[in-house]
Amino acid sequence: MTTTGARTGIFPGWYVVGAAHVLLALIFGAAYSFGAFFASIQEGFQAGSSSTASVFSFTALIYYVVGVFAGSLADRISTRLVVGMGVVLLALGFGIASTVTASLASFLMAFCSLVGLGVGLVYVPAVTAVQRWFVRHRSRASGLALAGTGLGTFVGPVMAGLLMEHMSWQATMRCFALAIAVTGLAMAWLVRGSPQEAGQYPDGDPPAPGRATGSQQSGMRLSQAARGGRFWWMFAAILLGSVGLFAALVHIHPYARQHGISAAGGNLLIGLVGVGNILGRLLLGGLGDRLGPGRLLVWLTLMLAALNGVWFGAASFPALAVFAVLFGAANGGCISLYPALAAAWFGTANLGAILGALYIAVGIAAMAGGSFAGWLFDAYGNYSAAIAASGLCALVSAACIARASRQ
Repeated sequence: MTTTGARTGIFPGWYVVGAAHVLLALIFGAAYSFGAFFASIQEGFQAGSSSTASVFSFTALIYYVVGVFAGSLADRISTRLVVGMGVVLLALGFGIASTVTASLASFLMAFCSLVGLGVGLVYVPAVTAVQRWFVRHRSRASGLALAGTGLGTFVGPVMAGLLMEHMSWQATMRCFALAIAVTGLAMAWLVRGSPQEAGQYPDGDPPAPGRATGSQQSGMRLSQAARGGRFWWMFAAILLGSVGLFAALVHIHPYARQHGISAAGGNLLIGLVGVGNILGRLLLGGLGDRLGPGRLLVWLTLMLAALNGVWFGAASFPALAVFAVLFGAANGGCISLYPALAAAWFGTANLGAILGALYIAVGIAAMAGGSFAGWLFDAYGNYSAAIAASGLCALVSAACIARASRQ
């Protein structure tokens, strides 16, 4: 094997990072664009709000559960093939759902199953591939790739809204399907599951003692990782650390409205959480390479707990805007460090399966975070208890990471 490509030009791993960034922007831009379609779908099928919202909830649950099998499948066959299959299914989900007219149940079956499978087959394999291409620059590469998630979350709903000003929601979905298929398949072709497939070594360096070589990757199997306490401490940390993000995304708008801020201002605050999330993934990931991903993750999670104190006392738009950007940035940094830390702790040989299992925690948080905060609001008539609970979850999450680091 040679490493000449690493010395004569751009290290191919950065192309994998770029492709993963675009793929994550596509899949989460598509998934989160559902909010822009919400009113039109509800009106078209004469459905209630909770029934329509269930489409997104079930889709999110499916793609986080599918991640376990997608990661394992990519570990065994071809990352490029699995990601390509995911892109095709995602495009079919939007295309077929746009033709459904019978009932919301029929739409739910088409959209949830195909879009959920598509996102699940792309997400974990693409993120896993990035971890294998880097060691010294793993946190930076992970942050750059995962910034695509924040970009897609911000751009997808905006694009859907702009298109629906000129065409029906069904035609807009077909436009999304075409864009996903063309762009996604091109990016899938650039994704290689490991540097060994391209005759390279991690970071473009020559092989060295203790590093992965061209012959094999090292690391635990999922069954081995799951038998250790470190895996479950990390699972708990991701679950508890993610609860606050979904609580803020769901409830910062009504919280702002309670304090006399306009609906447009409330929507802007949600966008600012997304902007901060992108900045955190871009800027904080590289810091993990210098400080160590575990140490930085503990500090960022403690920052989340402190920022909930800022939210607790914020009653004006400027104060909430500062909270939204900083909270989003700290969360973005945490999200970019989770896979890098998992690669450091469990190795990269079966990282797809391990990450897929760990990301189930995010799916649980997505389902529970907003609902639990809403239940506390209903019980106490204000958001004080919900914000305090979010801060407490962050504190316990930091303790879980610290405990896992000592094992």
